[in-house]
Amino acid sequence: METAIFWLVIGIFILMNLFDFFTSHLNNKARFLPIPDNVKDVYDQESYEKWRAYSGENERLSTIRATLYFLLVLALLAGGHFASLAEAVQDWSGSVYLQNLLFLGILFLASFIVSIFFRAYSTFSIEERYGFNRSTVKLFIRDTIIRLFLTVIFGGGIILLLVWLHEVAGSLFFLYAFIAVMAIFLFVNLSYVKIFVPLFNKLTPLEEGELKEKIENLAKKENYEVKKISVMDASRRSTKLNAFFSGFGRFKNVVLFDTLLDKMSDDEVVAVLAHEIGHAKHKDVLKNLLLSSTTLAIVLALLYLFISIDAIYAAFGLDEPLFAFGLLLFAIVVNPVTLLINMAGNVFSRKAEYKADRFAAESTSQKTMQSALKVLARENFSHLTPHPLFVFLHYSHPPIKDRVGALERL
Repeated sequence: METAIFWLVIGIFILMNLFDFFTSHLNNKARFLPIPDNVKDVYDQESYEKWRAYSGENERLSTIRATLYFLLVLALLAGGHFASLAEAVQDWSGSVYLQNLLFLGILFLASFIVSIFFRAYSTFSIEERYGFNRSTVKLFIRDTIIRLFLTVIFGGGIILLLVWLHEVAGSLFFLYAFIAVMAIFLFVNLSYVKIFVPLFNKLTPLEEGELKEKIENLAKKENYEVKKISVMDASRRSTKLNAFFSGFGRFKNVVLFDTLLDKMSDDEVVAVLAHEIGHAKHKDVLKNLLLSSTTLAIVLALLYLFISIDAIYAAFGLDEPLFAFGLLLFAIVVNPVTLLINMAGNVFSRKAEYKADRFAAESTSQKTMQSALKVLARENFSHLTPHPLFVFLHYSHPPIKDRVGALERL
């Protein structure tokens, strides 16, 4: 049985990674397909050739990073080195909490250090050469330190919480873990703009003027309360644009990237916000919360069943079970399940995006919404011809050609 478990885990890891490489390759090749007529005006020929080169460089970097991760984890897994690390931390400390923190902490730190080099190359080589990067080395280091701090605090805290619940809750681990993780998720969501965004960016109130008046008129027209509209200095790091709503009920906040205000007309900005209001009107935030909580419940239930099987630890040479080691193996085995769940979630999400686009077109105008989508696609260097399989598996938003096409059919 232990041999079968060993090869099952190894097999799932290899097959899922090969499948990811395959679908990414298909999507990369699709960038040479002819541009659909309804989005031919997104790029001029020079810009499109630039996008193809940019996309190709990002794909190569992503492939190198994924290949390195795949080979390294496979070697450590098949060679029994993860188990050796687990045994070392068990020998070093008698505290089950310290054992789990050390095991995952060492793995995380190694992964984090490697990821810094890839992020630095992406930021200061690829993004810099194609005119997107505005970050400095000093800002990059500051961001990296803050991310590390947040990951250690929240990641370490969640691990300790899960280990404690596993130790004391027994068969009720699934229920208590679900309640605890959902409480953390809600806290982060509700406090995101007030606590976490200011760690990286400066938020300033939207100035009085025509744009603010148009946004307030739209909100009043749609009976949607907006208490605070902020502008985020996203241009400190990138030229790319976005806008988002955060929070629920009276905690709702609207955040606009300053790059969005620079690259779009007032009417286009209002159309983007109308799209977000459409999500709120259709209760998409609550639906997403329900979907996320269902997914979390399924994953935690499977986790409890998985880590309760002693033969899994023995299959990889570990004499005594360690929660963190079981969590590592579970992350590999559960991959096909989470892929299926995410596929279903993406189908729902893409439908919600079409509905929000329609709401925005009816609240503002069809042409303005189409124009706003094209500006977002152009300034963010979006893929105009993604492969259908890659879209089905990974896209939470429909491709730009499909969104514009749906608006044209209204």
